[in-house]
Amino acid sequence: MRKFFTELKEDFQVIIQGLKLVKIYLGKNYFLMNVIIKVLRAVSPYITIYCTGLVITALTEKQSFEQILKYVLIATISTLVIDVFIRTINRKALIMLNSCWEKHSALLSRKALELDYAKAESSSVQELRGKIEENANNGNGLTWVAECVAEIIGCVFSVIVAIFMISGMVFSKSTSTLSGFMAFVDSPLLAASLVVFSVVMIAISVKYHGLSEKKQFNIFNRVVKFNPILEYYNQKYLNENESGKDVRIFNEKNLINEEIDEKIYQPTIKMRKDTFKVWSTIGQVSNVSANLLGGLVYIFVGLKALAGAFGAGKVVEYYGAITKLINACTDIAGNAGYLRANNAQLKQELEYLRLVSDMENGTKTVEDIDPANAVFEFSDVTFVYPETETAVLKNLNLQIKSGERLAVVGMNGSGKSTMIKLLCRLYDPTEGKITLNGIDIRDFDYAEYLKLFAIVFQDFKLLAFPVGENVACSDEYDEEKVWKCLEMAGVKERVEEFPKKLDQAIYKLYEKDGIDLSGGEEQKIAIARALYKDAPFVILDEPTAALDPIAESEIYSRFNDIAGGKTAVYISHRLSSCRFCSRIIVFDNGSIIQEGTHEELLENADGKYSELWNAQAQYYAENKSGE
Repeated sequence: MRKFFTELKEDFQVIIQGLKLVKIYLGKNYFLMNVIIKVLRAVSPYITIYCTGLVITALTEKQSFEQILKYVLIATISTLVIDVFIRTINRKALIMLNSCWEKHSALLSRKALELDYAKAESSSVQELRGKIEENANNGNGLTWVAECVAEIIGCVFSVIVAIFMISGMVFSKSTSTLSGFMAFVDSPLLAASLVVFSVVMIAISVKYHGLSEKKQFNIFNRVVKFNPILEYYNQKYLNENESGKDVRIFNEKNLINEEIDEKIYQPTIKMRKDTFKVWSTIGQVSNVSANLLGGLVYIFVGLKALAGAFGAGKVVEYYGAITKLINACTDIAGNAGYLRANNAQLKQELEYLRLVSDMENGTKTVEDIDPANAVFEFSDVTFVYPETETAVLKNLNLQIKSGERLAVVGMNGSGKSTMIKLLCRLYDPTEGKITLNGIDIRDFDYAEYLKLFAIVFQDFKLLAFPVGENVACSDEYDEEKVWKCLEMAGVKERVEEFPKKLDQAIYKLYEKDGIDLSGGEEQKIAIARALYKDAPFVILDEPTAALDPIAESEIYSRFNDIAGGKTAVYISHRLSSCRFCSRIIVFDNGSIIQEGTHEELLENADGKYSELWNAQAQYYAENKSGE
């Protein structure tokens, strides 16, 4: 029993927290309006039931036409007024509900941005968010809390009105003397027995609803893991122009359809069938309970009337009220079960919203750091990505000094980009530390620290916004500066051809007249974005990997010219792109194995750099002769 009340207390606390979030998502008046709607819908039928009883009584007692008409008009007008009032409130509630999804998605996105990059990108957090979004798509989670609680409140009002209406029946007695079974019918004992039986049936219904909903929740958790795969194929891969070409040329359609059918649709269909069985069983139990109670009530009311306790009008009134009472109690049981099961899904959302960043945020500012005399140093840095076991960087020791041109080269997967992610504090080292002028970078305020860097990543993204906003990362910007950065990046002439110039949206996601850019144009705008930030440390993390080596070399050389006196780091697996750098470090299997200038590294014929250079040079020569 103690466990039951403990669980009940926890469920109640989760529901309260959920309602607080509903207030945030839907506005403080949404829940109140929903409650008013449910209460009016619950109470409204009793007016009709009561007036119908009065009309039948009036007919059996041969009352005047005017009296009967009065009862009919009261029922009709009251029902009409309530219906109009409900529709008016419901329209306002629906407007709030329609904006809920946008607010909900925005809040989840804001939460993701509040978390440190490592936690936000972890598979566990991504899976948790996927479940939350699937809950919302299925109408579960927060919106279901508001719906169920409002429904229960409405049903409670229905129960109160029903009890008030039938209280007279329970204590009504026949005007004549009865004996035997009819005397038992006329006593309150039969009514009490019926009440006890009803309570038992309702308790069983609540318990069964709870168990059934838990089963459905477990099924749901098995289904949700397929959503990322399905989303990838349907919304990303098959909708992208680039992949669309591959699908047609290599006839991948059948393969994809078979994969989706075998690995997603068939298992999902089976789980959906399991869900349907659960709901079907719930429906059968509810129908049997309601029909059994309804039959007993009808017999009870009929016997009381037969005993002479009341007339035909009251039979209709009492039967209608008791039927509504049973339905209300059944609905309370059902919604209570739904709430308890929904709490498991709601807890997921509360868990996500309670997540906090694991990254240490210091208090030091970078104002006292002179970019011209800054030194970054990696000291015995080892790094293992979250939820993995293999070290990507191993005992890394490295200095990056102000003003130098540093190239970081090596094969794919050697740890080059990971080193940059640690430098920018997208992740913190597993072991060791990184310092700036002797100060652990974890001691700096994170937002302040990021002001030092302008980076173009290999997997950079542009927004489907106007060009000017993409470059400045703001809707308010210095147009002259934007144009200058576009010119330095070598894309000014192309932007000048756009109908709306800097106001021209790129891509067609939000604007029908959006401009689709080539890969090279996207990269140049990304470089212009890095230039606009005007940070003292600039990094190119293989953003041109998709280009041919000559084009990449030209972009790197141009960027080197426009970087001026800034510290610049160039990452590439193509050695020809970084020959101009004053220092080159060679990564292999998470460690630095060579360091020096291009000429110095080539002098070591047995070194990795020389091996890579000769292999790539041979490829370029063969490629050139083939042309």
